[in-house]
Amino acid sequence: TMDTIRKVREVLAAWQACERRLKATTSVVLAPSLADIREQLAALIKPGFVTEHGVRRLPDLMRYLVAVDRRLQQLPHNAERDRARMAKVHDMRDEYLWLLEQLELKHPGRPVPREALEIRWMIEELRVSYFAHALGTAYPISDKRIVKAVTAAAP
Repeated sequence: TMDTIRKVREVLAAWQACERRLKATTSVVLAPSLADIREQLAALIKPGFVTEHGVRRLPDLMRYLVAVDRRLQQLPHNAERDRARMAKVHDMRDEYLWLLEQLELKHPGRPVPREALEIRWMIEELRVSYFAHALGTAYPISDKRIVKAVTAAAP
């Protein structure tokens, strides 16, 4: 229990650091990237996030938040590159949303299969590989791997 509490505190501290840096970054040119980061943070850290994501995800959450912080540090100097990478992430997110829609149409009301839910985390790993490559990912990741996983999970 104490280990979990320590990890949650670390995750929350990293999230607060990201939020502070996000608020300090105000350039209109960076608005699309900043909106993407806000959306990512809101999905990762919200009331009940530990229960929703599970204790085993806490180290991953920490890495994702460090990656967000690094992205925010680099953003003012690499806005164009950030936008290009963000577009690729959004393409993969759209693939995932399509999959969830297909699963709901095929099996209304059924829980989403675990392998399909894992694609959401693959997209987070892709973000790490694009925006904070030096941190490393939990496993090899690419757009192609995500598309392959979506295809395999599609009904």
